[in-house]
Amino acid sequence: MRKIFTIRHIDAQREHMWSARRIEEEVAACPRRRIAGYFMEYLPKGEPILEAGCGLGAWVIYLGDLGYDIAGIDNDAQVIGRLKEWRPSMNVSAGDIRRLPYETGTLGAVISLGVMEHFEEGCDEAMRETWRVLCPGGLIFFTVPLDNIFRKVIAHPLRGFYLRWRRAHGESIHFAEYRYTPGEVERMLARHGFTPFLTTWDDFTEKGMSLGIWADFPPFHEKGLYEMNVPGRAVAWVLNSLSPWLVSAGVLCIARKKGE
Repeated sequence: MRKIFTIRHIDAQREHMWSARRIEEEVAACPRRRIAGYFMEYLPKGEPILEAGCGLGAWVIYLGDLGYDIAGIDNDAQVIGRLKEWRPSMNVSAGDIRRLPYETGTLGAVISLGVMEHFEEGCDEAMRETWRVLCPGGLIFFTVPLDNIFRKVIAHPLRGFYLRWRRAHGESIHFAEYRYTPGEVERMLARHGFTPFLTTWDDFTEKGMSLGIWADFPPFHEKGLYEMNVPGRAVAWVLNSLSPWLVSAGVLCIARKKGE
């Protein structure tokens, strides 16, 4: 796995991630994501589901409106407050995904989308807690940022040069996240008592979109959330046409809790 740094401290990272985003835009992006199809195929209806680290609650809203019994938890109380204002009936709460308020073995599925990579000490504590609350045979839908080829060859060297320049001018840098290969994700899940049965790339389905490129290259941004300008769409289309793995933002692994 690769350790990624930023010039923003943790509070500034949260502000940057959520302050300018609208809940409606996040929800509208859900059906455009490849993971939506896997939710439809594998998420258990009629069993309680938790999104651990729900952020602005897009998937809690989207899947809840489709009839799934889903709740959300996030450690950012301000974000949870926004959700409660937007829809007071939403089943979301502030809390720590390493100490979930659920009885052992009571959940049919846990969704963790781009969350555990933000623990600098690693995923172990959060992963153990996820295993605890899942029923035998319960599913984890797990995504983390992908250490893809585009990042290895272009984005990471450019980021390193930029951070060295900022540090030389007296600024401090801070931990942001880890990025993983598919094999690293599968081995981590297996080590914590899960059996992976599907591993694939996690991004938008449209070739002219790329959450991976959008996240790493702000000059390619267009006005709308996750939208890119003409050069950005062209780069995304070419690289996605070659292989989505080249630029995909994340790796998705669906795994089953081993029977006890």
